[in-house]
Amino acid sequence: MDLRRLMWSEHLGFVGALVLFGSLFLTWWATSCSRRLPTPEPSGCNVNSNLHGQLGDFSAFDTYNFLPAAPFILGYIIARGHELTWRPGEITMIVGMIATALILLNGIILGKPGSPNTVDLSFGIGYFVGLIGAVMILAGGLLRQAVGGRTRKPPGVM
Repeated sequence: MDLRRLMWSEHLGFVGALVLFGSLFLTWWATSCSRRLPTPEPSGCNVNSNLHGQLGDFSAFDTYNFLPAAPFILGYIIARGHELTWRPGEITMIVGMIATALILLNGIILGKPGSPNTVDLSFGIGYFVGLIGAVMILAGGLLRQAVGGRTRKPPGVM
């Protein structure tokens, strides 16, 4: 195993995966009320603001089910020097695209999670940190594709 085989773009994918993984423990969504009491806390919060019938702050684990492990597995394959049937960076780039698309779809494009009756649900810092991590994974795979470059082969050669 030789870690010198890894390029800086693969390290970018690793850092992006770590950022995305770390963001899973941060607050992704928050309701306007922290808890239900005879008088809701904080004062002036909307008692109808809930996610899956609960109040408070929610991490990605409370809302979504995904884990950004692919860049680490693929980095291990590169460091071991295995022969690949795909270009280095392709799978990392695809994982980054999917993670970025899922984060954008499940918050901005298709709306916030919860039922259609969910109101006053706000973004937490984890959502944006996770989006940055997913984009870093995408950039790492994309840059690995650009740096690796595919050489042209004559017709008929596999």
